[in-house]
Amino acid sequence: SHGTSFLNFSTMTLSSSRSSSFPLLLFLLLLLHPSTPLSTAPSNNNSYNNQILLSRLQTTQCELLLSIGRIPNTAMPPDWAASGAKLVFPLEIEFTPEPCPYEMTKERLLRGDALMGTSLYAVEPLNEPTFISRKGMETIKVTSGAYGCQIQGLANQRYALRFFLDFPEGAVRNDVELPAERIYFLSSCWLFEDERVLERARQRKETLETTIEEVALELEDMDRAMSKQGIFQKALTFRESMQLVERKGKLRSELFDLEQKFPLDDSKIIRGPKNIVFAKEGFVAVKRFRGTLGTREQYHWVGTFTYKEFFDDEVEENDD
Repeated sequence: SHGTSFLNFSTMTLSSSRSSSFPLLLFLLLLLHPSTPLSTAPSNNNSYNNQILLSRLQTTQCELLLSIGRIPNTAMPPDWAASGAKLVFPLEIEFTPEPCPYEMTKERLLRGDALMGTSLYAVEPLNEPTFISRKGMETIKVTSGAYGCQIQGLANQRYALRFFLDFPEGAVRNDVELPAERIYFLSSCWLFEDERVLERARQRKETLETTIEEVALELEDMDRAMSKQGIFQKALTFRESMQLVERKGKLRSELFDLEQKFPLDDSKIIRGPKNIVFAKEGFVAVKRFRGTLGTREQYHWVGTFTYKEFFDDEVEENDD
């Protein structure tokens, strides 16, 4: 388990247009976004909201820390990274305002469902990442990719952010292999124009936590009282306690939903530029093809990545 995570499944599957993909696609959307109403066609409203985030992301530069290796419930082969070793390296990227090449627009993960936006832009590596292996220091070749987003909730302005980069030579450390292919990154972020929205969510969380504690104490008092009561009074108290248990369950459910919708745990988020708040950790995946005709796309987790730092993209002026 990765604690409160905004992506918590090990395998994603998409089918190509050569097969009957629509029922499966709806099933995938339900898995990914159970609280999001499904749509069979892109709506102008979704595209508009997606474009708002994409316009804010443009020119954003950041440093990621990739940790490639076996994670719980991965669908990778049993012998892959079985030792528990990790391939860790920093990677600096820029979400550019330039449209990505046409070939990249075919990626179904970024553009394959009804709620994803129609605009994909180029993401560029800014450094040549290195790591230490038994051979010494090795450099990983990384080339440009693309990014897109999907609005997941209008009220909380939560988005799925997906991008990929090409690793033409891959990398190997012990039994951990980052394949020489396209590597996919999946994470979540929020766009808060008004900090009062987040503050109200925090206040509601505090109220829920306090109320849950009060109900728990009341249940403890009832339990102690029942040990001294007669049969008739115990029955009445028991009925009251069951009502409190039901109330406590509803409060916990509301608290869970609130924590899933809003970034309320500061240890699990990082603030980026232009009022964007990022889930600190995301998942790294590779694409595999399955099915009789090899038309089913599956995305298998091969590790995680963390947003470490966001850079100021403005050119610094030299003192003359």
